[in-house]
Amino acid sequence: MLVDILNKILLILLIMTSLNVIRHGYYFIQAWVKSSSDNPEKYFLTSTSLWILSISIAYILTAIIDGVSI
Repeated sequence: MLVDILNKILLILLIMTSLNVIRHGYYFIQAWVKSSSDNPEKYFLTSTSLWILSISIAYILTAIIDGVSI
């Protein structure tokens, strides 16, 4: 019972981290497409956002290598 609940929580966490990575990827591509040589536009990340993004990427890579379930 407890393992099933924990597996569902881990699956929800994987979905949330995937959405976070997709969101940052979308904003990065949007800034890249809008940018031109005359008017360059940069994609800025705050320190907190960068930490959350790096943890999200690490969790996704760990889930790909080891799997999600306990």
